Amino acid sequence: MTPVSVLKILWRHKVSMITVVVLTLVAAAYVFFYAPRSYMASTVYVLVTPRVPSVEEMRADPALAAANSDNPYLRSADSSLITQVMATKLSSTDVADSLKATGLSPDYTVTLPATTGAGQLIRMEATGSSPQLAITTAEALGQRLTAKLRDAQKVNGADDRYLFTALQIDPPSKATEQFSSRLRSMIVVLIGGVILLFGAVSIARMLESSRAARKDAADKAKPVSRRRRSGDRHAAPEAPAVDDDGEPRGGSAVRAPAVEDRKPRKYAVAGVHDSPFLLPQHELQDLSFDEQRSDVPVKR
Repeated sequence: MTPVSVLKILWRHKVSMITVVVLTLVAAAYVFFYAPRSYMASTVYVLVTPRVPSVEEMRADPALAAANSDNPYLRSADSSLITQVMATKLSSTDVADSLKATGLSPDYTVTLPATTGAGQLIRMEATGSSPQLAITTAEALGQRLTAKLRDAQKVNGADDRYLFTALQIDPPSKATEQFSSRLRSMIVVLIGGVILLFGAVSIARMLESSRAARKDAADKAKPVSRRRRSGDRHAAPEAPAVDDDGEPRGGSAVRAPAVEDRKPRKYAVAGVHDSPFLLPQHELQDLSFDEQRSDVPVKR
């Protein structure tokens, strides 16, 4: 099926096509202008490595030497391990459920921005139906980051001076509208409209074929009237087509029988005596001179 044939079919069922197109455009316009909108607010934290006291400082201050320095993340050779652990903890379903229970938005993402060297940045983006909801959710995520960071390092009872701290470097001051969400919704509506259009045209074609089949069946079942049969019986046969030489087309086609000339023929007197014998003019011309003057009927 070519695009031209598809357009012809759509135009043939233009009533269904125009109806579906108008409804689709109205729905797309409503989604774009009046559908619920989404706003996003983001915040960025940096994890600061603790300052470990030197040997001279611990010798000078016995309290420093007595402090618990058993922080498993501080002993790791990979300094970005703590950021990966925090991103995993914040992305868990427990955090999303706790946000939803407090009336905040559970729609958020936690990413680790690409940085040179050891990555220590954590970026949190919260999405809400209003700017204030998005900002409040981002602030709540920052508070949960601080609490989970401390709990993860306190597993062995490490002293506070040996703990990583979370420092906010980009607070969620404002929320921006996400136009992509409206565009996605509008695209979904348009795709649904296209599917509905072809479905409506297919149904219209099926109904048209069904009506045509019922009409043909009714015409075949209808008896032919007597007048129509009489007219078909007395109708003159159609003359065959002939070429330039007057011969019928089709080579061995049989010529149509000539129509009898109903004009009165001319007769001439075969004899000049008391019992004249009438012959047609064309047969009289074929007789000899003696036969024409004879009063005896000529038998052929």
